[in-house]
Amino acid sequence: MLRLDLSKKRFKIISTCMHVKIHDIAQVFILNGGSKVKKTRRIMSLLLVCVLAIGMTLTTGCSKKDKATTSPVVVTVGDKEIQLNEMMYYIYAVETTGASYDAAYQSYYGTSYWDMEYSEGVTMREQTKKYVMDTAVMYEILYEKALAAGYTMTDEEKTEAESNADQIMTNITEEQLKVTGFTKDVLTKVQEKLIVGEKYYNELAEGYDINEDEIKSGIKAEDYKQYDTEYLFVPTQTYDANYQPVVLTDEEKEAALTSIKNALDKVKAGEEFSAIAEADTTLQNSTVNFVYGDTNAETAYQDAAIKLDNDAVTNDIVETSLGYYIIKMVNNNSTESYDAAVDEAIKAKQQEAFDADYENIKKEYTITVNDAEWDKIVMGQTTIISTPAPTQAATTVTPTPTVAE
Repeated sequence: MLRLDLSKKRFKIISTCMHVKIHDIAQVFILNGGSKVKKTRRIMSLLLVCVLAIGMTLTTGCSKKDKATTSPVVVTVGDKEIQLNEMMYYIYAVETTGASYDAAYQSYYGTSYWDMEYSEGVTMREQTKKYVMDTAVMYEILYEKALAAGYTMTDEEKTEAESNADQIMTNITEEQLKVTGFTKDVLTKVQEKLIVGEKYYNELAEGYDINEDEIKSGIKAEDYKQYDTEYLFVPTQTYDANYQPVVLTDEEKEAALTSIKNALDKVKAGEEFSAIAEADTTLQNSTVNFVYGDTNAETAYQDAAIKLDNDAVTNDIVETSLGYYIIKMVNNNSTESYDAAVDEAIKAKQQEAFDADYENIKKEYTITVNDAEWDKIVMGQTTIISTPAPTQAATTVTPTPTVAE
């Protein structure tokens, strides 16, 4: 699975496996995932709805009519065929995510995310293509197994799947519609496979003997002690349209310092952070949680914060390379990061067991790829419709205060 570690605000590519992992698919493609095996996790049927809602450059024009189309077969799994318009769902999902990485990656490194080396002799473009095929095949197999086991969609799930398909059809551009071959029927059927297939995965996972107590005993809580903080912040630099830092002038820095000092006086007088920020638009009010030494916040920020008791506020202004802070400690002993580490370790054990199961299950099926069609697919260049780059710098934006560099 491929993802960009944006949770820590760093453009670092994380390559977590060379083969499909069900829980990683859940992280990237699934909304509202459960933390335990016995919870039914929501699957990637909502992926494109989510993607379209959070920032792809797509038009929101009138809804498209569902036209009957004939799409070439890309791969056969047993006696079942996966057509190109169905495979496009997975391609579009991965390309949409990758496109956002690509823009940032090119700005920082001057080369395409798709052409970066995933492993020796393998580009990200090649690996994501393999990932798409593996994922589509896996869900086809899980779906067939689920049907054989008697699993179906509930009425609520059917309604949700159709609603999601409608949203995708409404928001996708006409050009992308032509490229993908999407129809409401195609999108609804894909989501049915994902929803029902996930149920069979859950059945398998229910039977795995995972010793959670043993896993917990191997993870030290003190190594994951989390500090939850709230802050008021005024930046001393901005970013231009190419994500390059632009340092403020001395005069602008002085104005920023005056603003944060006035805010500190109000904090000491008992005013709430949110009210102070609302009255002064130069100030930003937000939260950041960190484990000491991580990259969620700058070192200077962390050093100042860990000295605070709960509900206490820094007595003085905290200056970092990004700007000026006033910090409030919300919880200096949060278990959120520890719980997440335990959960991830449990998922890893579940995945290990599933991998062994899936490899045996897959042997029951003859998988035949139609190379004549599949060779035409170039990841990063299939469903993403490029738009002209702006000729002028966009309005500068303030840096994210939690970037640590």
